[in-house]
Amino acid sequence: MLLPDSQSKGNILCFPGWNFSKNDVCKKSDFCQKAKAAGYTLILPEMGKSIYAKQNYPETRKDWQTFPTRSWILEVLLPELQKKYGFLQKKGNNFLYGISTGARGVALIALHTDHIFKGGAALSGDYDQTKFKKDNLMNGFYGSFEQFPERWTGDENPFQNAEKYKIPLFLIHGGKDAVVPVSQTELFFKELEKKNPQLGSKLKIDPIAGHDYKFWSALTSEILLFFDSFIEMKK
Repeated sequence: MLLPDSQSKGNILCFPGWNFSKNDVCKKSDFCQKAKAAGYTLILPEMGKSIYAKQNYPETRKDWQTFPTRSWILEVLLPELQKKYGFLQKKGNNFLYGISTGARGVALIALHTDHIFKGGAALSGDYDQTKFKKDNLMNGFYGSFEQFPERWTGDENPFQNAEKYKIPLFLIHGGKDAVVPVSQTELFFKELEKKNPQLGSKLKIDPIAGHDYKFWSALTSEILLFFDSFIEMKK
């Protein structure tokens, strides 16, 4: 947890990429420095190789079963932060931020926490795993699509739940991303606009950017302005 340079005006729960250290976003970009300077408290859980699945399954690789699930975030992490530390109180100035697989985490957690968070920034994420059924990460957690299609859809699939979102998302992607296809973000945003236009979600595609901290860092100020637009100051 990182406290702001001055009085806190809000909290940002940050989800790292797959197998990224929770500290990478601070060491390899200016996000933490600028967010703290802007008055935000940062909460940085270590997520390891999590894909933010609701639970582990018998088919989940044994060496991946120790990493946090979405249920752990919703049922353990968030309640503990609220009760023990007083952070992320309901209807507060709380936001989600995630990179790569962490952006998928933002989309999945946002579905269940509109009573806590006001918005989320999702950078270079994947939102519809049915588009890459041979993906090693998804197969390693869910088992194959052919055997367990229900695990690849429904509650585990942000794209297929576009109509259920109640908070706006700022979706960001690089046009030359060689890790996660930019189409994942483009199609998810299009579906959100179709099913949920009143949310005011936002899209930013940089046609020459890849999948790296240089790109993600360049968006810091714009993301913080997005969060600032939802801030309600105490009287």
